[in-house]
Amino acid sequence: MRTTLSAYPEKRTSRGFPRLALAAAAVLTVPAFLVGPSAAATSGTTPAAATTSSSTASAPTGAVSPASSPTATTRASSLTAPALAASPSPARSGTAGLTTEQTRTRSATITPAQRPPRSFCGGKLAFGTVESCGLIIGQAQDTWTFTTTADSDVLYVQVVEVAGASLAVRVNHQDGWKACELDPYREYLNQCRLGPAGAYTVTVTTESGSGKGAYTLSIESRRTPSACGQLPEDVFSWASAGASGTLPAGLAARCFTFAQPTGSKLFIAEPHARDLTGFRVDILDARQWHLCQTGYDASDCTLSNPGPYRVFIQQIDGKGAPYTIRLPRISQAVGCSALSPAGDPGTATGQGRLEPNQRVCHSFSTTTAGHVDIRVDQQSITWKLYDDTGRYICNESSVEYCVLPAAGPYTLLLWGGNHYKAVDYQVAVTGPTT
Repeated sequence: MRTTLSAYPEKRTSRGFPRLALAAAAVLTVPAFLVGPSAAATSGTTPAAATTSSSTASAPTGAVSPASSPTATTRASSLTAPALAASPSPARSGTAGLTTEQTRTRSATITPAQRPPRSFCGGKLAFGTVESCGLIIGQAQDTWTFTTTADSDVLYVQVVEVAGASLAVRVNHQDGWKACELDPYREYLNQCRLGPAGAYTVTVTTESGSGKGAYTLSIESRRTPSACGQLPEDVFSWASAGASGTLPAGLAARCFTFAQPTGSKLFIAEPHARDLTGFRVDILDARQWHLCQTGYDASDCTLSNPGPYRVFIQQIDGKGAPYTIRLPRISQAVGCSALSPAGDPGTATGQGRLEPNQRVCHSFSTTTAGHVDIRVDQQSITWKLYDDTGRYICNESSVEYCVLPAAGPYTLLLWGGNHYKAVDYQVAVTGPTT
């Protein structure tokens, strides 16, 4: 007789009961994984390790795994917690990657480095030459260099602003100390006293540090000039037309040399400040010490120190112009129109024409000392009387004191009159009387 097994579970063998228990244990194990340390660390995100462990620890419903047992479940639970703590979840790894990745920031606008202002001019500067610069702009600095071989030299500097901005000029020694600075608000004819022999720089800038301009630059040395021409002897005569030439535009100065007896008194007849030509004359002795200079009024010059002497002629605003040099002697004068003293005060003993801004010379001699009376028919004319050494005797305002100290030659100089046209005059000398 065949035995028939019942299909109901309660009638099955007891061997199936543990399998159901294992399945229930596996289901209960999953929450343990989720509430462990890893689950708390991931803020509610299921870690991959936990998912994998639960899938291996839990069998599908109704399936029986030979390896599944309470012991295996406990081992899986104990192994999974440390693994979860050590291994970051995919979600955490992605977040960490975003936070640790090097952040790219937008850089600010890059300002290129400022280039130094461009200088178009500069270089070596020789005495007695004129350098032209067609453009100086903004904060540019034009640097010119020169060398003097004499200590305590005096530099003639001529800067002419051709166009544009006002300029500033300074002269520095090679060691950096400033020798002089030219005033931009005055004429650019300047004299700059240097120190020891050596190299110097002339720096030209725009006075305000902005704008643009053009200029010419020239220098000359007083102690070691680039050239010095010899004046002819006739320039010391009152009858001479003088030595003529042309001063180039922008030239700092032109030098001449001459010889005369020490103690001579000269008159700087031309160039003269009253000529309105802007010329100026300096006369120096053998040691290059300054003796005389033309001013607004007529200029007498006594050569009180030994020669040879030098004359520097300059044009104060740098304009090119023709010039004439005349240095007639007042002492031991030559080339004067002769007068003969008369006994009658009304007798005209001399006459002539006085040109604007000029002097004329008359001479006479007496055999005795005493008072003389000098009369000129033009009240606008001024006069002075000198003896043969150039010593002053009297003028038109001191006629009562016009006493000749000794017999001998005398020189009478007349000037003034009309500054715009020539004046004809007559002059008489009466005396001398005791």
